[in-house]
Amino acid sequence: MPIFALANAGVDLRGDTLSTAMTSSVTWGVIAGLVIGKLVGISLGTWLAIRMRLGRLPDGVGPGSIAGGAALSGIGFTVSLLVIGLAFTDQRLIDAATVGVLIAMVLAGLLGWGIFYLARVRWGEESADLPVTLVPPVDPELDHVFGPQDAQCTVVEYFDYECPFCSSTTGIGQDLLDHFGDRVRFVARHLPVRDMHPHAERAAVVSEAAARQGKFFKMHIKLFENQHDLSEETYRRLAAELGLDLEQFEADLADESLVELVALHEQSALASGARGTPTFFLNGSRHIGPHDARTIIAAMEAKVATAEERPARRRS
Repeated sequence: MPIFALANAGVDLRGDTLSTAMTSSVTWGVIAGLVIGKLVGISLGTWLAIRMRLGRLPDGVGPGSIAGGAALSGIGFTVSLLVIGLAFTDQRLIDAATVGVLIAMVLAGLLGWGIFYLARVRWGEESADLPVTLVPPVDPELDHVFGPQDAQCTVVEYFDYECPFCSSTTGIGQDLLDHFGDRVRFVARHLPVRDMHPHAERAAVVSEAAARQGKFFKMHIKLFENQHDLSEETYRRLAAELGLDLEQFEADLADESLVELVALHEQSALASGARGTPTFFLNGSRHIGPHDARTIIAAMEAKVATAEERPARRRS
């Protein structure tokens, strides 16, 4: 790339052009701006955004990756030359600035490579692949479990009450029990996608309030049945239909600990690599592929068979 840039920059480096440029403050100003300015500006801007909780880094992307990318952003050519042409009319200054751009390309490339190397070797930033293991594991004392508590195999679903795809998988827990009997249990965890579904978090809190009266899965089904009419009036109506103590239900809806519980589910989803809904985990491993009942059951067949083989091997 630097050779291509040099060939097309239109700067004749013969004679004293290069030596003159190397003593020009314009040349060094361009180098400093592209190499140091880009590195510091992008790295600091990213750090501030994270500290202000405006966003988060993707899994596997750490400070070294950010700094390396920031350094490589100093490799500028077309736009840099355009700016030079607009900023200067003196050919000597244009040549000095262009030489600065060419030198900065080389330095930024070397600096970026060095930072990425250190990030991989010293800081362990090797991959940005999403996690595939469920974190934390299922805890019957904390999780909503449908089916035998001590089943050999487990299916976990992260869902959103306004997600149309989640609505289509609402009965998958019963489908699993009908097919596998007491060999499989189904666990439901929240992952409200707020930027797309404004009522999802509140609906999750409603289901947790119902859970305090032992009606989580019944409310779970009703919320999906009323997915297009999620409102406070609907929540109260559903609670009445389920025979909940409405006074306790209202009090629980105001309990901030339920909001915190939903947030814990979200943190678990992110730590486990779930980025959309529905996301399924089969025996602790994230399922990749279609999420209809037939596909999930087929995927679980092998896991159930493996779980049943282990005791037989021990006996033999």
